[in-house]
Amino acid sequence: MSVMSSLCLVLLSSAVAQANPTSTVSTEAVPRKTVLGLAVNPTDWGQLVLEGDRVVAPRVSVGLGLLVGFHVSNGSRDLERTEQRLETRDSLFQLGVVPRARLFLSGTAPEGLWVSPQLEVIHQWREYEQFVVEDEGNESSIRSLQLGGAALVGYTAILGQGLAVQAGVGVGARHSSDRYESRQPVLPSGEVSSTTKGRSWTFDERLQVSLGWAF
Repeated sequence: MSVMSSLCLVLLSSAVAQANPTSTVSTEAVPRKTVLGLAVNPTDWGQLVLEGDRVVAPRVSVGLGLLVGFHVSNGSRDLERTEQRLETRDSLFQLGVVPRARLFLSGTAPEGLWVSPQLEVIHQWREYEQFVVEDEGNESSIRSLQLGGAALVGYTAILGQGLAVQAGVGVGARHSSDRYESRQPVLPSGEVSSTTKGRSWTFDERLQVSLGWAF
C-alpha cells in the first residue's frame, strides 16, 4: 500500500468518526430539575396529595402540594329494650395547599436524604347524621379552617429513566377554627337549629409515601 493510500485511509477514518459523535463523545445524564408525584398517607388512605418540586440550588428544592381528602362511613346498632335500629352516617371532605422546602443533607437535589419544613392550609367539611329507621333524625355539620405546619425527614430515590420514589416521616401541628351547626326535629312539625364556634389544636405524627417522575 502506497503512502498516499495510507493517508487517504486515515482521513476517511477521521471523517467517519466525526460524522458519528457517539464513537468519540460519551453522553452525560441531563440534570433533573423537576419532580411531579402523587403522595399518600398509609395511615389515612382517603387523603391524597398531588405534589411538585423544583430544584433552585444544588441542595435546595421548593414545592407545592394540593391536598384532597374524602371519607365516608356508615354504622348501625340495635337500641336496648326496643326493636328499633339506630343508623349513623359520617362524611368528611378536605381541600388544601401545602407549600414546602427541602434541604438535602446528602446527594444532590432532587435526590438524596432531606429535611423538609412545610406549611398547611386546609378547609374541611364534615357532616354527621344520626336517626332511627323510618324516623327523622339529628344532623350536625362542622366547617373548619386549619392552619399549621410540619417538619419531615425523608429520602428521594430516582430509578431508571426518572421514576421517583419518596418517603418521609415527621411531626406536625394544626390550629383549627370550627363552626358547628346542628338540626333536630321537633314534634309535631318543626326543627330546632343551633350554631356554635370553637377552636382547637392538634398534634400528630406524619407518614408519607410518594411515587412520581423526575425530569
